[in-house]
Amino acid sequence: HRDLKPENLLLDSDGPGAIIKVIDFGTSQKYDPEKKMHQTYGTPYYIAPEILAGEYNEKCDVWSVGVIMYILLCGRPPFDGQTDDEILENVSKGTYKTDSAVWKNVSKEGLDLVQKMLKFDPEKRISSSEALNHPWIKNLTEGINVDENLATGALMNLKEFRAERKLQQAVCTFMVSQMATKEEMEELQKAFSSLDKNSDGKLSRDELLTGFTEIMGATAAEEEVERIMKMVDTDQNGWIDYSEFVMATLNKKNLLSDER
Repeated sequence: HRDLKPENLLLDSDGPGAIIKVIDFGTSQKYDPEKKMHQTYGTPYYIAPEILAGEYNEKCDVWSVGVIMYILLCGRPPFDGQTDDEILENVSKGTYKTDSAVWKNVSKEGLDLVQKMLKFDPEKRISSSEALNHPWIKNLTEGINVDENLATGALMNLKEFRAERKLQQAVCTFMVSQMATKEEMEELQKAFSSLDKNSDGKLSRDELLTGFTEIMGATAAEEEVERIMKMVDTDQNGWIDYSEFVMATLNKKNLLSDER
């Protein structure tokens, strides 16, 4: 993303179950683990020090989320200043304090996660998937309750999906983005999360195999997953990301019903 900050985080409702939406992808770039990035993007309070140094990877976003988390826990930014130049100078030093009175009300796990996300050296900084599996997250969030029939239905829709033609793929994407209800998207998010065992935001072959094995047995699942990876993994990167999953699993017949 390269410009994560509170202004780019929205809630889709004002209720307790609101889903966070990330916006403003104008500075974003497709993730390539083999390439470093060099362009300078970001906002003074939230920019990672390695961006200022001129070479960075995806962990710049982990730093930004760590800054957001720091502010949410104590009410002040970790790197402050009277001007943008002062703020950026403090960011480039990477030193911050957690010894004020307000931090006494933060648990050891919460403080530990902040410190791991704000590690100055990106190589020593926690990854996003590791952060999602940190005890502070795992122990303080509710487990995802997924209706078994819903999960099975999503997998069966995935089984029936065909994406040979680019036009069909484009039409399916448009249908999902314009016609799916909030409730349908919420249920698919739950189904995706239940299959995404390591919380990395994508479904690997092994994760799909686990889900299909529960439905059809190991032998049949092996063949089905191989076929699905060829059909649904439209960008052929070796896994099924959330957009591909939604496009493939949302029931197209329901989208085209008279009520819609």
